[in-house]
Amino acid sequence: MRRRTLLTSAGAGALLTTAGLPDPAQAAPAGPGPALRTYPVQGTDISVALLPGPAATVLLYAARRFHYEIDALHPGDLTTDPTGTILDIRPGWYPPGARDGFLPHQLIVIRDIVAQCDGLLSWGGDSPRTPREGRFEIAVRPDDRTLRALAKRLDTDAETPGRRVGAGTALPFTPDRIRRAESIRRRTTR
Repeated sequence: MRRRTLLTSAGAGALLTTAGLPDPAQAAPAGPGPALRTYPVQGTDISVALLPGPAATVLLYAARRFHYEIDALHPGDLTTDPTGTILDIRPGWYPPGARDGFLPHQLIVIRDIVAQCDGLLSWGGDSPRTPREGRFEIAVRPDDRTLRALAKRLDTDAETPGRRVGAGTALPFTPDRIRRAESIRRRTTR
């Protein structure tokens, strides 16, 4: 009988021993779906599987800013959906339907992240039906030309000193940025 030991990082982490699990190499192939790629999240020791291309660029931008400007991310804090276009940050901390999980200054940063993505990234906390405050989701098709343009801009900003948006350089608390973030929130949550 085969035994496998998995280390999972739910909360403080737990050691789980299982027997009789199928060998992953013999598992049935996944149904048709996008091929995801694993990317490191800047400034952390974690990686996340995302849809390659503009969607990954935008979601990694959101994860990086969350890590630097809201709260440090650790292994086990990020999950994605099978499409690789939804990023859930700490789903156990921000369960579906819960509200008010962020302090006011953290909420300003979240709204600024969405605004800097021109509303092409949505925040699950704005969902009128079932809010998911830890969720960031690509709000357009992954092959949308505006998403490609946004990803190109974010890549350019990351490589150009003085244009970087991220740790220590974002100014989400300026009146212009707050107004823009609120304008995009109103436009995207109708």
